[in-house]
Amino acid sequence: MATKCEVCFSTTECSMKEIFSDENKHIVEIIAKHLWFEVVQTAVDTWVCIKCWDALQEFHKFYCEVETARQQQAARALIDKDEEDVSGGLEPKYSTEFFEVKVEPGELLDNTEEEDVNCADEKAVHCAFVKCEESMEIDPTAPTSDEEALQDNKSDSSSTDGMKNRLKKKSKRLHTVEEAAKQGKSIAQKEEDESLINFYKRIVCEKCDNQRMMVGEPQIDFGTWRALLRHTKEIHKHDKVYVKCPLCDLKLRTKQTLIQHKDCHENPEKYRCSLCNEIHQNMKEHLQNKHQERQFCCEVCGKKFPFKNRLTVHMKKMHVEKDIICDQCQKPFTKYTIEDHKRSVHSARFVCEHCPKTFNSRFRLLKHMEEHDESLRNSTSVPCTICGQVMRDKYILTRHIKLMHSVQPSVSCTTCGKTFKCKRNLSVHMTNVCMEPTRLFPCTICGKEFRRKNKLKEHMSTHTGKPLYKCSFCPETFRQDTHLYYHRKNVHYDQWLKMQQQRKEGVRFKLTELS
Repeated sequence: MATKCEVCFSTTECSMKEIFSDENKHIVEIIAKHLWFEVVQTAVDTWVCIKCWDALQEFHKFYCEVETARQQQAARALIDKDEEDVSGGLEPKYSTEFFEVKVEPGELLDNTEEEDVNCADEKAVHCAFVKCEESMEIDPTAPTSDEEALQDNKSDSSSTDGMKNRLKKKSKRLHTVEEAAKQGKSIAQKEEDESLINFYKRIVCEKCDNQRMMVGEPQIDFGTWRALLRHTKEIHKHDKVYVKCPLCDLKLRTKQTLIQHKDCHENPEKYRCSLCNEIHQNMKEHLQNKHQERQFCCEVCGKKFPFKNRLTVHMKKMHVEKDIICDQCQKPFTKYTIEDHKRSVHSARFVCEHCPKTFNSRFRLLKHMEEHDESLRNSTSVPCTICGQVMRDKYILTRHIKLMHSVQPSVSCTTCGKTFKCKRNLSVHMTNVCMEPTRLFPCTICGKEFRRKNKLKEHMSTHTGKPLYKCSFCPETFRQDTHLYYHRKNVHYDQWLKMQQQRKEGVRFKLTELS
């Protein structure tokens, strides 16, 4: 029966080796050591063909020989260095002592009789210290000079041999300690990788994973972060990789943040803010973003930011001339936003099964699928603990609590003086009313300009006389959406109340537009 090789994916009738059998467990370590992936044990038997195994075994043998040769060379260099240090320090040393030499007064006078008379009144020196070598008595039984030289040579050679043996033992001990350290490090690394796999379930390349899913090929799971990083460097020529958290869908881009984020879910009290009781992985960034005054202010629109890099990104995206036209939709963009626009709008890879809509991410496709499948919508909907209103997901609930139930100081427009409940409403007002528009939509008939494309569409209906919207409860038609809202509330009040209740439960409604 033909089986598939886990290395080259070939399906042949040639002989195979079972990777996870008791006698072949070393194959997994060799594959992980020399290739960019690791083989994960599954319920189905895993095999490697003889051709791949022979090539791996030959390269592993060559790798071990090179490693051994380089270790021996390093040990020899260490021994030679120690020998030079020892030989340079074998010069003979002499032990010296200080002896007290007493000078008698008579001797001093005899020696100074011939000196000048003026020196006779000087005080006599009673003692002095001189430096001399250690006195040695001659031993009649001592050997001659030739015998001494012979014995010195023997002692020198024996001491050199002993020094070499001690250095060899020392190098062996160092090598043993290094090997034990490496082994302990590999064991700790393996335990760390196993804990990450148990929490994150899958470590995959999102780009290859999506491509394989679209063509119906099996997905590839990488056993370790190092294997995923090696794959992206060799296949995609970059190291911008990330792993998505299965609990909060956060994208994590380094192994250290993977470990810290895992601990954040397992021990949340360690990451709880003492001011707002929110849980954040990077507490320093959270404090600077939420609980400290924003120091970096935009000189054009006055918006403030907690970090300088956010102000830089804001200036590049919002206040730079839009001089690049998209070749697909003819809309103007800056050189900093044109690629994001093409990737998010014109590079759709996911197609809905029920309608022709396309999306650039699987997350948005799944959110759209909730409109077709009610079971999906109910599985992610969460109620607000304050007002009881049901939201589609936890992200909308977070925004709802921040806008509706959090106490925020009112803000006013500096141009017209109008007051708003929150900064978001002021931002919408500034964009649509009081700020100099970056792009206007002119009417081709009367020349009137509009800031929003939808308003231009409604204005064009006054020239054509064609209605745009239709009431879902009666055949009445309207040219503006606001007129339709007033009509449903006043004419179909019972149905309008029912729709409002359904909205609180998470159901979404769309306007019935006429083609």
